[in-house]
Amino acid sequence: MTVTKAAQATDVAVGTGAVSDSVTGTFTGFVASIAGLDFGLCIPTMKFEPGLDGRKAAEFPFQAQGPLGNKSQGEVLNPVIIAKRICDQLTNVCKANDAAKTACTAALAALGGRVVQTANDWNTQLEFAGTNLNPDNAPQSGLVGSD
Repeated sequence: MTVTKAAQATDVAVGTGAVSDSVTGTFTGFVASIAGLDFGLCIPTMKFEPGLDGRKAAEFPFQAQGPLGNKSQGEVLNPVIIAKRICDQLTNVCKANDAAKTACTAALAALGGRVVQTANDWNTQLEFAGTNLNPDNAPQSGLVGSD
C-alpha cells in the first residue's frame, strides 16, 4: 500500500482527511506519490490542535495524525519530538521505502519552531499539502490527544 499526498487541499479541509481505516491508516483524498514516496502502513502527517489532553485552549501542541505514528506518543509542544517519532515509526513499524525515510529526515532537518506553519511545512514536504491541522475540531471537552 502507498500512502501519499492529499489530492486537493479542499478535500482535506472539508473533513475527508479523516482516517477511514485505522488498521491501514488510509483515508480518502490521497493519490499516488509523484516522488516515489511510499510510507507503507503510516500517514506521516502532523496536526496542531489547541487544548489536547486537558491543556489550556491557548496551548497548541503538535501530534502525529496517523494511528501508527501516534501510537504511544502523546501531544507535545516541541514539534521536533513528533517529527522524530514519525521518522522512527517509518523505519520501525510502517515498512516505508527508502525515499520516504529520506524525505522524512530532510523534513526533520528543515523543521521550524512552535507555530502552525511548522506543521504545514512538514506536511507539505512529505507531499501532504493542505492536510487539516485540526481534524478533531479541538478544543472540545474530553478530547484526548493520544491513542
